[in-house]
Amino acid sequence: MARTKRFKELVQEQVKSDRKFAEALLREGVDAMLSGDVETGKTILRDYIKAIVG
Repeated sequence: MARTKRFKELVQEQVKSDRKFAEALLREGVDAMLSGDVETGKTILRDYIKAIVG
């Protein structure tokens, strides 16, 4: 059976390789926080930051 990557690893790879995806992810995180869904916004922004920094 083939091994699959974890979702967060896939997101990190996509952020590193696709600038438009990275911008959309950042925008989605900020929009979630501004609309009052702070936990979702924090999760999305945490994934974005880990992909950019790490």
